[in-house]
Amino acid sequence: MFSGNDRVITVPEITQKLRISRATAFRLAYTLEGMGYIERLPRANAFRLGQQSLSVSFEYLYSLDVVDVARPMLEVLRDRLGATANLGIRHGTVMLYVLRAPSEHRRISSMVVPVGTRFPVHAVSCGRALLFDLRDAELDAVFAEFDFSAYPPPAPQTLVALKDILVTERKAGYVSCQSAFVQGKRSVAAPVRDASGHAIAAVNVSDSADVVAEPDGTVKDAVLATAAAISARLGYRPSPPEMPGKPAFSAGR
Repeated sequence: MFSGNDRVITVPEITQKLRISRATAFRLAYTLEGMGYIERLPRANAFRLGQQSLSVSFEYLYSLDVVDVARPMLEVLRDRLGATANLGIRHGTVMLYVLRAPSEHRRISSMVVPVGTRFPVHAVSCGRALLFDLRDAELDAVFAEFDFSAYPPPAPQTLVALKDILVTERKAGYVSCQSAFVQGKRSVAAPVRDASGHAIAAVNVSDSADVVAEPDGTVKDAVLATAAAISARLGYRPSPPEMPGKPAFSAGR
C-alpha cells in the first residue's frame, strides 16, 4: 500500500484497499506496529513505514545476484559502444571475469576472453577499479608477497607505483589502461557498489585502442553510467556532496 506518493496510510484506507473489516485492519496495524514494520505518526491515527521494513528491503537487495542485475546493462553498454563489455570480481590479487557481453566486431582475435579468465588484479582495468576502496595498509597486506616484476609494463612494476596510480584513478572515478597482455588493446573500467557502498564488482569495456580511445569522454561516461546504474539496482545511494567550506573526509583512499 505504500509508495512514493502514498507514504502515510490510515486504518480506513487499509479497510477499503484490502477489502477487510475494520477490526481486522486494526489488528494488522497493531501487529505490524509492534514488530516495527510500521509506526504511528505523532498525534495522528495514521501510519508510515518503520525501520524494520528497511531491513526486509535490504535483505531482498542483497539477494539479487549482481550478474543477473548487470547482464542486460552490459548488453546495452556493448551495443552503445560497439565494444565488448565485462563484469569482474576480485579474489586477493586475482581479478576474475564472471560475465561478458562480447562484441560481434572484435578487431583483434586474441581479445576473446571467456568467463572464468583470471588476470593479476593490478594489471587490468577491472582489477584496479576493485582496489579503489583499499587503504594503504590493506594494499600492503594484499600484495605482501606479490611479484610485480612477473608482469610486463604498462602494468605497475612496484607497490609504490601501484599506489601512485590508484591515487589518480580514485580521483577520476574510473580506470583507463593499455593491456599488458594483448598489444593494441585498451580498456576502461569503473567499480560497482552494493547497498553498503562496498565495491563488489567492476564493469569495463575492452577493445582495440581506436575504439576505446584515451582520453575519450564518450566511453568513460558510458562505463561510469553503467556502473552507477548497476550499483543503484543493488541499493547503493551515493553520499551527498560536501557543503562549501566544509573540510572533506580523508581516509587515505
